Amino acid sequence: MTATVSERRSQDGLPHPWPADRYEVRCERESPFTVSRDRYHFAKNAVESAKALERAGLARRVVVVRLEDERVIYDRVGDISLPPESW
Repeated sequence: MTATVSERRSQDGLPHPWPADRYEVRCERESPFTVSRDRYHFAKNAVESAKALERAGLARRVVVVRLEDERVIYDRVGDISLPPESW
């Protein structure tokens, strides 16, 4: 589960225990839920989630994007599957 922006705020000045999100799984789905986005800290979790969505048939297209530079690291339809050392 990912922390929301309000959950990341710390009132006492201590660093928040939730790590920042670094990867996003973007899904194109059938109507009425046409697009969804989920964020992950770890690339491995994001890619595993994307592949599970594809196997289950819950999305037409699933893309994993590194938020830092908007680089696509996984897209089966676009034939992109970077090796783990490139994530």
